[in-house]
Amino acid sequence: MKQAPRAWYSRIESYFTKKGFEKCPHEHSLFIKTHEGGKILIICLYIDDLIFIGNDERMFTDFKKFMMHEFDMTDIGRMRYFLGIEVLQEQEGIFIHKRKYAHEVLQRFGMDMCNPVLNPIVPGSKLMQDITGVKLDSSHYKQIVGSSMYLTTTRPDIMFVVSILSRYMDHPTNFILR
Repeated sequence: MKQAPRAWYSRIESYFTKKGFEKCPHEHSLFIKTHEGGKILIICLYIDDLIFIGNDERMFTDFKKFMMHEFDMTDIGRMRYFLGIEVLQEQEGIFIHKRKYAHEVLQRFGMDMCNPVLNPIVPGSKLMQDITGVKLDSSHYKQIVGSSMYLTTTRPDIMFVVSILSRYMDHPTNFILR
């Protein structure tokens, strides 16, 4: 049913409100609960997945217990993978990356044997379209650029190069570096 997502959101929103959470006025999928002493629990709702973070182990335990009691949910432990992003939670901090996705993209487009570089483009070089050049398959080129755009969420260092490449998605041809 097309009303199901709205019904689910209304149900869980009312339950969170009943349990003392406040909905963030700027992000409707974020719910916050505070206790005295600076204790806080933040819940992020994405469709039927919940991610929570906070600074009090007791609040974690209580939250998991009342959610499992009210809804048919399971605790799958610490987050390791979410929306294509790999998450490493270590003592030094929380790190995110898309290593697996990047390898899959390289393999899919036949670039897995290419030499790695530290800088994705030579500084100062300009990319220009070769009007007389061989026309490329635009759907294939768009897939490469789109896959690269998705990588930029965890790799802002390639954002500039990907944005330059996206300028040539209309009628791609061989490129000339100047």
